[in-house]
Amino acid sequence: MASTHHDEQDVQVHAVVAAEQSLIVEAVCTALGSSGLESDREPWPGVLPSPRGHHAEARHTAGLLVCDLKDWRQIRASGLVLRRRSIPWAVLTSAVPGPAWGAVYDHGARVVLSAQTPLDQVVRTLTTLALNPTASELDEDPEQRQRFQTQWRHLCERRAELSSRARALTPREREVLMLLYEGAMITEIAALLQVSPSTVRSQVKAVRQKLGVTSQLAAVAAYGSLIEPDLGRALVTS
Repeated sequence: MASTHHDEQDVQVHAVVAAEQSLIVEAVCTALGSSGLESDREPWPGVLPSPRGHHAEARHTAGLLVCDLKDWRQIRASGLVLRRRSIPWAVLTSAVPGPAWGAVYDHGARVVLSAQTPLDQVVRTLTTLALNPTASELDEDPEQRQRFQTQWRHLCERRAELSSRARALTPREREVLMLLYEGAMITEIAALLQVSPSTVRSQVKAVRQKLGVTSQLAAVAAYGSLIEPDLGRALVTS
């Protein structure tokens, strides 16, 4: 059987780099170039393509997506990038290993790397992805990967359930919940809405029941997860 090893001098490896901030893309492309790897920019969803964004289809290509994955918006955009091209992708992120990693695995990422990964390792990973995307050295702990994906799917299910429950809230209950999220106290809400504190407490109780949570803090966290802040807040479920 012929060897699957490729000498980097025999083929032209090319990378595409995607990030929300253009300065990050330029910095990453410069760093990759200093290590001998050619690269171009892959447009971020909603951002106009760069004039340098075209590359020869004949080149052996891999993608590098650089993203914090800190909220639902970034994860959705990352999914659009990862699914846009039929190339193997690596994701470089500062997100802690967990559901955010599971999200990009679900969206098609082949490898997820910590933001602290040394440049030479990133280059080696991209080169291997381009030349042999099924290489065994790219395979990480399958149980860990599965655990992250399971965490992500459970998070999505929880958010969908909360969204469905939130539709049962009355306009006044939504207003009270929003004010709680913004840090207002029960007495402050009562004064603002010109009702008694006991009325506000009753509304908070109704909110908890409709959202299926057991505390005011969890109700506020649930609201936060629906308006798309930090993913960590969305993990509060009771």
